[in-house]
Amino acid sequence: MTNNRFISEKIYLCTLFIWVVVASLVTTTYFIRLDGFLSLYRSLLYLTIFALLIKELLNMSKTLHYFRFHWKQLLVVIALFISMFIVAKNRDGMLDINVLLLVFSARDIDFRKLLGTFSLATFLVLCLTIYASKKGIISNMFMNADGGYRFSLGFNYVSFASQRMFFALCSYLMFRGKKITYMELLALFLATIYMYQQTSTSSPFYLSILILTYALFSLKIIKKGFIIENFWLKKIANYGFILALIITLYFCFYSSGNLFHLVDQFTHNRLRLSVEGFRNFGVSWLGQHIIFTTMDIFGNFTSNYNFIDSSFVQLLVIDGLVVSAFMLFALTKVMKYFVSIRKDIVLACLGIMIIHGMFDPQMLVLRYSPLILFISRLFIMNSDNNIE
Repeated sequence: MTNNRFISEKIYLCTLFIWVVVASLVTTTYFIRLDGFLSLYRSLLYLTIFALLIKELLNMSKTLHYFRFHWKQLLVVIALFISMFIVAKNRDGMLDINVLLLVFSARDIDFRKLLGTFSLATFLVLCLTIYASKKGIISNMFMNADGGYRFSLGFNYVSFASQRMFFALCSYLMFRGKKITYMELLALFLATIYMYQQTSTSSPFYLSILILTYALFSLKIIKKGFIIENFWLKKIANYGFILALIITLYFCFYSSGNLFHLVDQFTHNRLRLSVEGFRNFGVSWLGQHIIFTTMDIFGNFTSNYNFIDSSFVQLLVIDGLVVSAFMLFALTKVMKYFVSIRKDIVLACLGIMIIHGMFDPQMLVLRYSPLILFISRLFIMNSDNNIE
C-alpha cells in the first residue's frame, strides 16, 4: 500500500509539472507558432487523463473506503464535478476537464509538494520563454509605454510574464515558508524588478513587493505570524473571498462618482470594464460562453474592447451563479483550513492573490495560479502536517 502511494504521488506530481509547462507554453506564449506544439498540446490533454486514471486505480480501494465513511466530503466532490462541467461548457472544454481531474486527484498530495511542483514548472516556463525570445526562436511583442516600450518577453501579451512571475513568487513563498533564506528573497525581488522594467505591469509588481516585504518581516526579521496571531485578521482571512466579492460589487454599483473614477483610474479602466461586462452580458444561473472582443489582426486594441479583467466578475458573468456559489463556499473553506493549521504565510499569499483577483483574471486559472488545487483540501485524504 505504501509503495502504491509513493508511485501514485510521483505519477501525479510529474503529470502536474508537465501539464503546467506544456499548457502554459502553448496557451500563453508564442511557442504555439512553432510546428508541432499544437499537436503536443492536444496529446497532453488526453495523456493527462490517462496518467491520472492510472494514479486513481492504484488508490482505488483506499478512495472507496474513504468516501464510504466521509459522505460530506463526497458531496463536495459531486458539487465540484458539477461545477467544473458547467465551467467546461462555458470556457475551454477538455482543458477544464483536465483541471477538474487534477484538483480531484490532488486530495492525497501534501500541499507543499503541490506548491513546489507548481512553482518549479512556472519558473521553467518563464526561463524557457524569455530565453527563446532573446534568442529569436519565438516572437517578442512590444507596445508603446510612457517614455519607452513594454515587452512581452515571448508571451502572447505584454503583461503575461509579470502575472506569471507574481504567482510563481507567491507559490514559492508558500512552499518554502520559514525555511526561505535572505538570498532567495533577494532573488525573487530582483526578478520582480526585472519583470517590471521589461513589461511595465503595475499590479503584480506592487503586490509582489508587498508580499515580499511581509515575508521578510514575518519569516525572517520579527518571525511572527501577523495574521494567525491577530483575532480580527484571522476573521477577515476566513471570509476573504466573500469580502473581496462584496467590495468588488460595491465599487461597481454603489460607489460614488469620485470614488468610482479614482478606483477605475488606479486600475487602468478595469472597474469600468467590469461594470460594462455586467451590463452587456448579465448574470445567469449556469453561465454562458462569451467571446470577448480585444485586439484586431494588427495587434491593436479595438474600439469595442469588452474584456472583463476581474476574476470575481468573470466568475459571475461567465460561470454563473451556481458555480460562483460553489467556488465561494469551497474557497472560504480553504481559507478556514489554512487558519486551522496555522499557515500564516499561506494566508498572506492567498490574501494578496485575492486582491489581485479583484482586477485581474488569472486567480483561478491553473496555468497561472495553484489556488484552485487547494479545493482538494476539502476532501483531503492525508492530512497536511505542521512542518514549517
